[in-house]
Amino acid sequence: MNRQSSIACWALLALAAMASCEYIHDDLEPCPSGLRLTFEYDYNLQRADMFADHVGDVTVYLFDENGSFLTSRSEHGDALAADGYEMHFDLPPGRYQYLVSAFQCDYDELTTFSLDDGAAFIRTEPAAGDSLSAVTHTLEYDAAGYVTHGGMPLDTLWHGMRTEPVEVVLDRITRDTVSLTRNTKEISVTLREIDDPTRIDVDDYDFRIYARNAHLLWDNSVDESTDADTLVYTPYATRNTDDRPVEGATGVGRMAHADFMTSRLIYHDRAEDDAILSITNRRTGVEVARVDLPDILSRLRTAADIYRYSPQEFLDRGHEFQLVFFLRGDTWEYVNVEISALSWARRIQYETIGL
Repeated sequence: MNRQSSIACWALLALAAMASCEYIHDDLEPCPSGLRLTFEYDYNLQRADMFADHVGDVTVYLFDENGSFLTSRSEHGDALAADGYEMHFDLPPGRYQYLVSAFQCDYDELTTFSLDDGAAFIRTEPAAGDSLSAVTHTLEYDAAGYVTHGGMPLDTLWHGMRTEPVEVVLDRITRDTVSLTRNTKEISVTLREIDDPTRIDVDDYDFRIYARNAHLLWDNSVDESTDADTLVYTPYATRNTDDRPVEGATGVGRMAHADFMTSRLIYHDRAEDDAILSITNRRTGVEVARVDLPDILSRLRTAADIYRYSPQEFLDRGHEFQLVFFLRGDTWEYVNVEISALSWARRIQYETIGL
């Protein structure tokens, strides 16, 4: 090696040492340390990270390795949509667990509205030393069990957690990624008449979903310990639409639409514990459809190219479902079940699912 090459080599080594945290010098700043979290909303059927586009408010609750609450941090707004967004906790060496609560809108603003303006998920805040179980979410409802909506959908709620402690060490940044699960579901119900496609009218029907899913616990399980908490969801929007006219046709078909938004749907071991969708003809008093909602929605999972999801995982990954009921008078003949953003659809005859 010649003299110039040797000098250059030693210069590069010196620069590398100065840039390293192991290089000891009184004038150097201490190395950054602590925990940095990134967030992903990729637990969906598209298997794509949609955090930046969907999530607008994030709160992280930090616990020690024994599950005792230490601190929390919240952030909302445009910062969450920035490339490479991270939330940093300056922590001493140790092992930590955390829970994550996320919304589409600013949570503090949501809690300022009255129940008449629309129900919200109310979050319990832990105190110092509390366990992870102190963090819960409860969907508001009135004394009769109705989830009020004020003509608006629920704000979207996500959940994330790490219960296997992550270790933070001295003079080093520990990075971890939080995968979020969406709990709120959008369900669109459409009615069509087979014998006379022109006579359907959304005002002639009462649409309801019954479910015991008001209380979401720290681990995202649903507390169904009391029958008194059976919720009644009604559509936040209803409307009629007409088919596009076809030249030479004698009439234009009409569709009746009802849009719901609900808390997390659970597929139970016992069908009688599942949420129910009920549709009643107001003019005749006949319940034209009563279906097991988690069961009928989860049957769509078999439309995937690769059959990979359990019923519960399918319900948790999906969030926009469509049910199109084809009626003959006060009886439904079959229903088409579809899911947005994917080309999955399935027709189910009344005999196989009607209750």
